[in-house]
Amino acid sequence: MESERERGYALVLVLFMILLLTILGTAVVSSTLGGATRAETRENDVQSLHLAEKTLNEAASFLVTKYNGREDIAPDELSQLMQAGIVQLKRLTTSTDLPGASGKITDITTQQESVGDQTSYKLNLTAEAVVNGVTRRLTQQITIGAYPDFLNYAFGSENDVIINGAAYGRGNIYAGHEFLIDNTAKYIYNNDPNKKDTKYPYFDGNIYVQNMDSIKVQDKINGQYQPYSRTNLTLQQILGVDNGKIQLRDQKKFISINVSESFVDKAQEATNIVDRDSIKAAVDYGLAHSGESGRFNNLAAVLKNGSGVTVTSGPPGKPTLPTDLDDKAAMDAYDTALKEYEAYFVQFNSLSNTVLYNGDLKLDGLDYKSLIFTDSAKKDNHKWLIVNGDLTISNYSSDPLVVKANILVTGNVFISDSVQVDSTIFTLGSTTIEDAQIKGIQTNGERKQLILISKGPVLVNKVDSFKDYGQYDPTQSDSNILDAFFYTDEDAELYGVGSIFWLRGGFFSKGDLTINAVLGKASPGDADIIFDARPQSALAKEDSRFIINYNYDFFKNQYEGLPRVKKLSVIVGKKQLLSSNGT
Repeated sequence: MESERERGYALVLVLFMILLLTILGTAVVSSTLGGATRAETRENDVQSLHLAEKTLNEAASFLVTKYNGREDIAPDELSQLMQAGIVQLKRLTTSTDLPGASGKITDITTQQESVGDQTSYKLNLTAEAVVNGVTRRLTQQITIGAYPDFLNYAFGSENDVIINGAAYGRGNIYAGHEFLIDNTAKYIYNNDPNKKDTKYPYFDGNIYVQNMDSIKVQDKINGQYQPYSRTNLTLQQILGVDNGKIQLRDQKKFISINVSESFVDKAQEATNIVDRDSIKAAVDYGLAHSGESGRFNNLAAVLKNGSGVTVTSGPPGKPTLPTDLDDKAAMDAYDTALKEYEAYFVQFNSLSNTVLYNGDLKLDGLDYKSLIFTDSAKKDNHKWLIVNGDLTISNYSSDPLVVKANILVTGNVFISDSVQVDSTIFTLGSTTIEDAQIKGIQTNGERKQLILISKGPVLVNKVDSFKDYGQYDPTQSDSNILDAFFYTDEDAELYGVGSIFWLRGGFFSKGDLTINAVLGKASPGDADIIFDARPQSALAKEDSRFIINYNYDFFKNQYEGLPRVKKLSVIVGKKQLLSSNGT
């Protein structure tokens, strides 16, 4: 009996083991099949991701090949180039050997890079890849710019930036070669060179250099510059910034401007002359014959044939009051001539067409009380004043001289006294700013400014020399702050030693830029400048006599006058994976 019961137990145990093994076998088979399926799905997932990435890489390569480094692009040309590029991108498909796979650009959106910047675009590209039913989507942002880089910086140079003393910069700085620092300001007083020990400069913003070793400090013993990293000084001590504010930017990627080509562009735009080559040839001839009288007369002869161009060589002669006041005929003739004379100047208060002025033009605030183009003429219809000669803006009136005009000058530019501006000026000559009070016109609470682009050197001389205005306040609108941005193709040397050099705008040079600055008060002495009695170490950055406070509104306010750039830049951003719902 016991044996039968035992045999029954054994049978049940055997059946249970068979069932268990069957279940385990089924699970193993199921797991194996599922693993194979998951492996295949995972492989499709990886392959689709790689295919989407390849699609974006090919799109980025297409844009870099098409745009990066393309030379001599006028800002208004970029929109047309962009549209043509987008059409080609939408046709882009990525080749692959994978069966049942495809990759393409499914969406392209564009946006302005920043407020008011209408010459730089961000392309947001979306790539979609499908491999055996598995879909992956990636997005990438690519920026294409045609605006000149110099307008992005408070000050800088495509070559060396040399700062001697306690300059204060509010905004980004760029040095295309070396960034040379010293805490001793150099200056000339009564024709004698001299020096003043002060603080190192201080900056609120990023500093763009070629490499860390290009930041150099002058050795007080041997007078040579050496990389700051080989000294005991820190970035905070010599520049007022930490390491995170130092950015590397290759000079080869810097978007230069072409002053003479931009001048040609604006002249053609202002006159609607179809034959651009004739304008360029006349400009090139004038530049090649420096110092020769009438060297730009060929240019004037070409431009006068433009559409709607008003040509003038100055006012008619001012009539002389007759000696016999009872002579009716003589008095009538005098009154008629006087009205014609006064009417000539009145027209400059509301210009609507391009004006070609042959000869040197002197805006004095007396006869020429203002130079104003209508809003539609200046912004929408691209009308300019073209001066075939020198331009002098010297206000002899007690009222501010208003200049609301974009101006092309073949000669030199001289600005002094009180001027209110909303203007872009190109000059093929040199520029001198002497004791000038350049204030931006305020419209609806918004302050305009001057952009002055000079092929020749820019000299800023005796701006409020030896006057004391206390500490700098960026909110103030005192006359000692210039609302301007200056550019020169040459070297530039600026001083905030005896003079106050406070700029709400910027200063950039293609050649070396040298800045000398001290802190506090300064007054004239017999043999030397008498500096602030307080120790320089006790003074703050706001006490600097050289301060540039970058103005971000230039792109927006002076867009119609922005210059041609030497080449486009293409900046490729990071790729991001989109989820199934597109986020």
